[in-house]
Amino acid sequence: MAKKTNTKSGGKSSTGMKYVQTRLTEDSWRELQTLRIEKGESLQSLIVEALNDLMAKNGRKRSIVGANDDEA
Repeated sequence: MAKKTNTKSGGKSSTGMKYVQTRLTEDSWRELQTLRIEKGESLQSLIVEALNDLMAKNGRKRSIVGANDDEA
């Protein structure tokens, strides 16, 4: 019998993408949602932007690409 892969816990999905999960306080979640609405962007887009900022801050190439991103 084939072993199932749980894609939400770091397993590889059928699209070759990995999932990242975190927990936030209610206040933090509301602030993030407010920013998302104000900027008119998806949560996915904001998270990819933040991860690329983290890479740059640490002297690394802005190479993080999300599921719906065309370029890093």
